[in-house]
Amino acid sequence: MRQPSESELSRHSGESVRAFSGAEQGAAIVTGGGRRVGAAIAMMLAGRGLGVVVHYGASSDGAAGVVREIVSAGGRAVAVGADLREPCRAAEKVFGAARELGPVTVLVNSASVFQDLALEQVDGRHCDEHVSVNLLAPIFLSQQFMRQLDAGSRGHIINLLDWRVHRPGADHLVYTATRSALASVTKSLALQLAPRVQVNGVAPGAVLPPEDRPDWHQQRAAEQIPLRRTGSPRDITAAIGFLLDSGFITGEVLNVSGGEEL
Repeated sequence: MRQPSESELSRHSGESVRAFSGAEQGAAIVTGGGRRVGAAIAMMLAGRGLGVVVHYGASSDGAAGVVREIVSAGGRAVAVGADLREPCRAAEKVFGAARELGPVTVLVNSASVFQDLALEQVDGRHCDEHVSVNLLAPIFLSQQFMRQLDAGSRGHIINLLDWRVHRPGADHLVYTATRSALASVTKSLALQLAPRVQVNGVAPGAVLPPEDRPDWHQQRAAEQIPLRRTGSPRDITAAIGFLLDSGFITGEVLNVSGGEEL
């Protein structure tokens, strides 16, 4: 498979790597950081001076391209493949890869499984995959995050959710259930890990359409989104940057949806 160029990555993710100021110390982990919104988040964090662990499931080429772009701009990054369907083992592997970049102070749980099956089609495999990737992986990654965080250090955990956690629809039954459960975990961890760690969620709306339904978001924008337009990965990275810059927000879910959840 052809490796994507740096310019292709920037166009696809909506985020380019800027010059590094070194304003932030330590490292960040981004699950699903090799493609789509995850790639944009990884490059934004690198631009803030953090070393970045770019986790991938199947997108090894994309993750390598993100790392290459970060390093070429003067940053630090490594890619690590891990199957989040085995969440405990994957969490250990991802944090093992982070050791060469320094203590992890930011964890962004961006990876997800997004599948839609009607009730009569739902089976154990469908449920197990969504629960493992969308819910258990963030829990075990948060566990590893706390195990390696220095006693005197502060940190951030940010969970990517979905506007559907506020207003579930008839579709994406199991996906929405796992995202709603992760929203609950976000609030519980915010209480449990305070004051050392701020734990927040970002709930995107129509930012990037599913790859098999490229026109889906345009249809939603015209019919369902109050702002009558779609967003971009930059909207998500801006929201994450806002949460990282705040020292007094925890346990919140920030909607980046154009009002679709209303």
